Amino acid sequence: MPGSVFCGNTRAFSPCPLRLNLNDREISMNYEALRQQINQSDEYSTKIGLVVTELSADGAQTEMPITPEYHNPFHTVHGGILFTVADVTGGVAAFAQGSAVCTVDSSFHYLNAGLDTKCLHACAKALKIGKRLMVYDVFVRDDQGTLLCKGTFTYSKLKIPASFPN
Repeated sequence: MPGSVFCGNTRAFSPCPLRLNLNDREISMNYEALRQQINQSDEYSTKIGLVVTELSADGAQTEMPITPEYHNPFHTVHGGILFTVADVTGGVAAFAQGSAVCTVDSSFHYLNAGLDTKCLHACAKALKIGKRLMVYDVFVRDDQGTLLCKGTFTYSKLKIPASFPN
């Protein structure tokens, strides 16, 4: 079932471990409940099998199983999948700031081909949380820890609450 496959320890490959010391704002926000709600309610992520594994005020981590349908004709992970995983991971991290968001800009670098990988692991780390814009660095690695791509994404806060429709 998409969304229920565990690909392994995302932290083992993370270039941006999430901070553990929490401030008052973070303590009042239940990131675990939000993570679970995202995993249950985000139809697009569920359809492609992307799962949020960690969420905090500093960022997010996700993982996605890779099957042959996500390969390009050369049997490597399609670049569009890599970009999608990065954008969704950054978007989830931005969403956790309390507003619905949309991507307004990105700079993306493909660094290595996704060969013989069964899972992608992504990590988004906040660079700037502003009143209107949020900027995240996102790293996507394969199941061996090889850095496949890196992007910097800018998200705009929308004037609607960060909630899912019923």
